[in-house]
Amino acid sequence: MENNFDQALAVDVLAAALHMDHQESGDLLEFLARKLEQSLPQNTIVTRGGGFFAKNHLVREVTVRFEDYQYQIVREKRGSLTAKVMKLVRGVVLKTTIVSVEQWTEELAQQLAILAEQSGQTRTALNRFVLGGG
Repeated sequence: MENNFDQALAVDVLAAALHMDHQESGDLLEFLARKLEQSLPQNTIVTRGGGFFAKNHLVREVTVRFEDYQYQIVREKRGSLTAKVMKLVRGVVLKTTIVSVEQWTEELAQQLAILAEQSGQTRTALNRFVLGGG
């Protein structure tokens, strides 16, 4: 029972950190790219836009891959965000669901909490993510 409470609390803290830092940073994709590249580089792919000579290479897409799911958030040409959750089987996408950004961050937080439960190294990285140590 206590373990379930700890996981639920971890999910809430991660989701709150994602939401709060997004509000403070003003750009969710830039925030996610920075934090996830630092915390989970082996699970994270960041695609940046802009040409070779562009001053700013804004983040266009962030993809976080887990064993059974892949989470992708994309900046559309007009600036809006599209969040997708993809079901994977043996590394192949079988189903793609478009969800709200809020639902996407909550589900991503749940996956991160599960990953942290399985790995001490990931738990340490996510502590830095939430507490801002990186």
